[in-house]
Amino acid sequence: MIEVAEAKRLLMDEARVLEPIEVGLDEALGRVLARDVFADRDLPAGDVSTMDGFAVRARDVLAPGAVLRIAGEMRAGQAPGAGGLGEGEAIRILTGALVPRGADAVVMVELSRENLAAGAVEIREKPDPGQNIRRQGEDARRGERILEPGCVVHAAEIAALAAVGRARVPVFRPPAVHIVSTGDEVVEIERSPEPHQVRNSNAHALLAQLRELGIEGTDLGIAPDEPAALERTLGRGLTGDVLLVTGGVSMGTHDLVGATLGRLGMSVLFHKVAVRPGKPILAGRSGNCLAVGLPGNPVSTFTAFAVFVAPVLRKMMGHRRAEAVEVRAVLGDRLRRRPGRTTYHLARLEVVDGRFVAHPVRNMGSGDAISLVRANAYVVTPGAADALEAGAEVAAIPWREFHLR
Repeated sequence: MIEVAEAKRLLMDEARVLEPIEVGLDEALGRVLARDVFADRDLPAGDVSTMDGFAVRARDVLAPGAVLRIAGEMRAGQAPGAGGLGEGEAIRILTGALVPRGADAVVMVELSRENLAAGAVEIREKPDPGQNIRRQGEDARRGERILEPGCVVHAAEIAALAAVGRARVPVFRPPAVHIVSTGDEVVEIERSPEPHQVRNSNAHALLAQLRELGIEGTDLGIAPDEPAALERTLGRGLTGDVLLVTGGVSMGTHDLVGATLGRLGMSVLFHKVAVRPGKPILAGRSGNCLAVGLPGNPVSTFTAFAVFVAPVLRKMMGHRRAEAVEVRAVLGDRLRRRPGRTTYHLARLEVVDGRFVAHPVRNMGSGDAISLVRANAYVVTPGAADALEAGAEVAAIPWREFHLR
């Protein structure tokens, strides 16, 4: 049995960043950029007005009350004319329009009074050169790097990519992940199980955890505790980049996964980790596929994925940071511990008066799938016989949104 840090290291050493592919802009959400992205032109491409009002020469308005002749209008999307702004002239301008040649300031419409009959406008403030104007290249210059490899594409990045004309986006290929559930006691969730059976919640939870990482996993179904059938299903699973197997990794007479993967050519990295929950976790490699056998109890499966598998998948997808974010929190309630293994306690994390507070949630054991919905984080503690009292500082790893109050 190895320690958590060593198990993580062995897995991460086996993970390789996958090759780049190109996808359409709208498909890039949640993916990781594989190459630099540069601005294809100055942004903005010319000096533009940030206000509706009048483009003027600041030197023509030395004091509020100057009257200027209206020489035309510029709208957003209108190409500039051949002429520019002359002495004593103003041009009506709308937000986003190019500033006419010769103008060096924009006076907002609220600070002007137009005389339509006379074709003139009174400017009721003394403008400063450059006011209410976005200068050409102010946001980015042509050739300037906008985004770097390893950047996760969120909505903001989609906006930036669109602004520089990237209809096709270079991203790292997400891994092909196969899921196999094992055990004669496991049935599909549509079934009404007998007392000796359980519904296959693990496969659906893993598919959801994968989707949260931007990966569409493939469920290969339930393999029975029968060597030939199990070998056929696991063999299909090993054709991907990652195989996740739930159940069958302990040391019982019907825990056949380890031996079956061995017959299929898997070399073992480790089998059993000093962690609670999830001690029997198995990991190895078969050709190009990294195989991880997860314990069958739902909380163990969920936790082992979050702690050991998710960082590996992030690395394969090109993330700059593969590990989950860890924060320091204070306990809101007493936390019982057990000696011997690093423990990932389910907890509800919130922010109270500017600090993280973690409340351990009620959990009846690693088979208690319902306890997961009460939690949004793990509190991580070394194995120990004594309890931690409320107010103690602990490490916490959030895995979904938390609340402020």
